[in-house]
Amino acid sequence: MDNTHKKTNRLIHSLSPYLLQHASNPVDWHEWGEEAFEKARSENKLMLVSIGYSACHWCHVMAHESFEDEETANIMNTYFVCIKIDREELPDIDQVYMDACQLVNGSGGWPLNAFTLPDKRPIHALTYLPKTQWQKLLLSIRDLWQTNPAAAEDYAGKLSQGIANISLPPEIKPQDTDNIISEDILKTFIHQYDPVYGGPNRAPKFPMPNNYRYLLQYGQAKGEQKATEMGLFTLRQMALGGIYDAVGGGFARYSVDEKWFAPHFEKMLYDNAQLISLYSYGFAVSQNPFYKKIAIETLDFCFDELYGHDDLYYSAYDADSEGIEGLYYTFTYEEIEAILGQDTVLFCQYFQCTKSGNWEHGRNILFALDTIENAASQLEIDEPVLAETISSCLQKLKAFREQRVKPGLDDKYICSWNNLMLKALAESAIWLDEPKFVERAELLANSILKTFYADKNLKRIAKNGVVKINAFLEDHATFIDGLICLYQAGFNEEYLLKAKAICEQTITKFYRPEKGFFEFNSTDTLITPKYDISDDVISSGNSIMAHNLWRLSWYFDQPEWREIAGKMLQGIMPVLKTSAPWYSHWAALQLMKEQGTEQIILAADESLKNTLPLKSHYKIPNAIFGFVGAETHIPLFKGKEYKGKNLVYPCKDFVCSEPVPFSRG
Repeated sequence: MDNTHKKTNRLIHSLSPYLLQHASNPVDWHEWGEEAFEKARSENKLMLVSIGYSACHWCHVMAHESFEDEETANIMNTYFVCIKIDREELPDIDQVYMDACQLVNGSGGWPLNAFTLPDKRPIHALTYLPKTQWQKLLLSIRDLWQTNPAAAEDYAGKLSQGIANISLPPEIKPQDTDNIISEDILKTFIHQYDPVYGGPNRAPKFPMPNNYRYLLQYGQAKGEQKATEMGLFTLRQMALGGIYDAVGGGFARYSVDEKWFAPHFEKMLYDNAQLISLYSYGFAVSQNPFYKKIAIETLDFCFDELYGHDDLYYSAYDADSEGIEGLYYTFTYEEIEAILGQDTVLFCQYFQCTKSGNWEHGRNILFALDTIENAASQLEIDEPVLAETISSCLQKLKAFREQRVKPGLDDKYICSWNNLMLKALAESAIWLDEPKFVERAELLANSILKTFYADKNLKRIAKNGVVKINAFLEDHATFIDGLICLYQAGFNEEYLLKAKAICEQTITKFYRPEKGFFEFNSTDTLITPKYDISDDVISSGNSIMAHNLWRLSWYFDQPEWREIAGKMLQGIMPVLKTSAPWYSHWAALQLMKEQGTEQIILAADESLKNTLPLKSHYKIPNAIFGFVGAETHIPLFKGKEYKGKNLVYPCKDFVCSEPVPFSRG
């Protein structure tokens, strides 16, 4: 974003890249805090809370049109106390005002603009508006507050009550849920599936990693080929689509169309981390090297473009560069021809590029015709020749692209997103049989502990040596999950013990026994307590915690944790049958509970500790894996210590079969 204004506002002192994008606006922005609240109270003004994130395209559009405009800024400054929030820093505030937006409009998105009373209760909320309409709205809300404040109070009361109602967790009550089985849940996925392009039968299309992971898990657990095919086909279509960056690796946030063709081009750590896990698992299920290739290329994108100096991973890349969405990632035909020469025709056939452009402004999105294997037949060319040509062309385009102005980098570290990357590294090590990723995962885990957990109180945001904001449920839950996965990749008991310790803290801080669920924010509740229940692009904090409690309860003989997880699942069961794609991580727990929880324990010499194929060999979805040497601190492993013979103990729900010999081969 161009900083064309000479003056800066108080956001200039922020660490957030998103807030810094607005530091030269003529709008008198405040950060969320007491200074802004006191100003609103003392001057009896409404607050305008504007929420976005650094990689958000429409946030930039509204900023250019309205927040950089002197006339519009004057209206905002005169009649409102204006607050800017980075939703990635304060997701709890974002959730509440997003609920308001969805209640008012039936939908939400970013930029999110909420008008509130001085006491923070919203009276109206909406997303992007063009400048003229935005100015009219500002003046209309000003008139309401000046001429009929009682009506504004009434709106605030009703909207706050609506937020409170939808924020409540489901009530857990005795009910017969045995008739809700995984076959019923699968039918919901089939009903909402797009058999032509994969994924959901609607647009826009977001990668929903846990949906497709569930389908693959279901296919393995039940031997249901339909579920496996749905999952793998969706992975294939996403990776061939424009949502995948064939030149540099990694996925954009979502596709605006049903074909996975045209993305909004922002690239987020949380998407790519989860998709690394998903494609690695897709390879383990199918043994198709195509999925391994995508996983490795996405890992390389994270290593090359998001890896920071602190051994942590940055948050995101912008959709725009030089003020134009997708400019960095797309090519004109003339550019392609100048770079590739005689290979232009074949390359453009494979990626469906045209002389006039297959997208906006004469530019081309790379949208693969098919896999190399299938496309070779369609194009009547030998497969090795096509593979080599396309690989060479992509390398040339990458070298050319690297000379361009890059999209802006959001260089803050977010705890929960790094935790997802921790899980990605651990699971890719397991499913791809790549021990080097265990080392990188351990390096990341140690950096998370050092940076975010230095005072044994988990924090959310770090940048430039400053660590701030108490972590939310999401941060705790994903860290526990990542540590469990890291243990299963390298079998270092220290990480499993750390997962248990943080789990105990999480229960103390966030668990509300009277509700049966975990609250999103442990302190400073805004309007009403918020419970993160449904699974979106990132699974809910509650469903992740239910999995954590379930798995740790077996390792550490904590039946009360398993009971909590079971009751949480019981509360979700009524919506699983009708809305499973929005509760897919819960569905995975139901599948594990239904199938029985298997424990695969290797008692062996320390030299076999990093035997990664143990997990991929058994290919049991969500099974609990462990390694025990001559000594152990884990209750589950007691009595199974190594005594000179390398043995695998196959167990299910604490009942073990006879151990079988194990060797690396």
